Amino acid sequence: MGMKTEAHPKSFPKGRTFNFVSVSFRIRVLLLIFSLPLGGLGWAQSPTIKKSDKIETVDGKKFYIHSVEKGQTLYSIAKTYGTTVDIILANNPDAIDGLQPNDKLKIPFIAAAENAKKEIAKSQTSVDAKAKPLPFDSVKIQKAAIDPKLLSVEAVSFSADSFSTDNNINVALFLPLSLNKIDLIDVQKISNDHEKLPDDIKTGLEFYEGAKMAFDSLRKQGFKGKMFVYDVNVDSAGMVKLLKKPELKEMDLIIGPLTGKKFDPILKYAKANNINIVSPSIMNNNILLGNTNASKATPSYVTQVNEIAKYVSEKYAGQNILLFNSANPKDKPYLNIFKNTANPELVKLKSDTVKEVTFSTLNNFFSQSKPNIVVIPSANPSFVSEAVNRLYLRKQEKKDSIIVFGISSWQDIETLDFGYLNTLHAHVSSFTFVDYKNEKTKRFIKKYRDEFRTEPTSHVFSGFDITYYYIGLLQKYGNRLNKSLPSQKQKGIQHEFSFYQIDPASGYENRGVGIMKFENYTYTRIR
Repeated sequence: MGMKTEAHPKSFPKGRTFNFVSVSFRIRVLLLIFSLPLGGLGWAQSPTIKKSDKIETVDGKKFYIHSVEKGQTLYSIAKTYGTTVDIILANNPDAIDGLQPNDKLKIPFIAAAENAKKEIAKSQTSVDAKAKPLPFDSVKIQKAAIDPKLLSVEAVSFSADSFSTDNNINVALFLPLSLNKIDLIDVQKISNDHEKLPDDIKTGLEFYEGAKMAFDSLRKQGFKGKMFVYDVNVDSAGMVKLLKKPELKEMDLIIGPLTGKKFDPILKYAKANNINIVSPSIMNNNILLGNTNASKATPSYVTQVNEIAKYVSEKYAGQNILLFNSANPKDKPYLNIFKNTANPELVKLKSDTVKEVTFSTLNNFFSQSKPNIVVIPSANPSFVSEAVNRLYLRKQEKKDSIIVFGISSWQDIETLDFGYLNTLHAHVSSFTFVDYKNEKTKRFIKKYRDEFRTEPTSHVFSGFDITYYYIGLLQKYGNRLNKSLPSQKQKGIQHEFSFYQIDPASGYENRGVGIMKFENYTYTRIR
């Protein structure tokens, strides 16, 4: 049984399922993202569209002749005329390449509005009476109105209406929105817990929701700039096409993608074009090598173990400190960093240094006269589970005093028994923690609930913290953004930012790591 990174209070149960309102609202948000015009509006709604009074007959069929105006989209035009994007594209094939002011569209002249109203009425679904009604009547109709093939590699610009000054800042947000899967989503099945919202869409939307809230907050504080959102869940050809978009070279900052496979080509693009780029979630520091414009918000396991070593040598000097060797080559760097950091400090304090143990030698090094501090620097679920199980049995049998230390990934290991962790006073490193008692956090959650009608997740908090931190610094330091990172420590709702340049020719890692203790069957931050 595992635990998520943030420590939710009882009022925010983990493992919740999406109700119809939250699922449909998220899909509505997704559709709204990709129905905004390129380089057009901000978070504001599209302008009101007046139905054309010009009607022509073409090949025996009547059509409205609509003249496109700035800011209008296929979706908003379709809605005005009571038709669908597919129908408009069928009669105007060139529109698939995007709309420009003064383009002329042929829209079938039928009693479309009345027909659409009937379809909407048929597909209406009842929702919780306490929930606010959605701005649109039916998610099903929304899905039908958008052609994901048209939009799968397009960028969308969000900019405040007043952000038209010469010092505008351009930020690109690359997310796994998987528009090609929209038509496969069955909202009713998801609301009934018969299906899951696809993980890529869920993660992308949640990060976007947090980023949007950060953008809105910065805008109210006077930020001047634009945010472009790109769907990176495309094939290799789609990625090539995306990276050829001319506006990308004008970016001051790129946030994302969230995974290494998609991040690599965009990282290379950013380096070639001297653009600052941040990875929200990649742990490996290799992405920073040889690129001073790169940074990463997630501390590596090596950094986490280093922080554990500092904490243990400071707090438990004089106790029996045991370092568990898994014999897995992947864990060797963690063993070395722990010893190299802890031992010099322990020597200064005239304490015994760290003893390295294995399953076969563990019992030989236990002390019954003082606490045994057992550090298990491994992310391997099977090894960690077996080590914790053996330590628990040892404690039950010998009544030894045992305190166990692990890394952040432990919170996601399903096979770890909460009772064992509680008995062993488990501690873990953590780079994400939400203090639900904090007034700032309470205000954020209330605002998020009001806007998105569900509970914020770790991805939401990350989207907010990272966007707010980086754009704030970008506005202040411009192209000196990355050089400013080490001096700009900041605590967000979930993340703490404390950057360090790994070497003069490379990028910056966030080393904002805390220590959490498992007690009363939940993790509580103690440092």
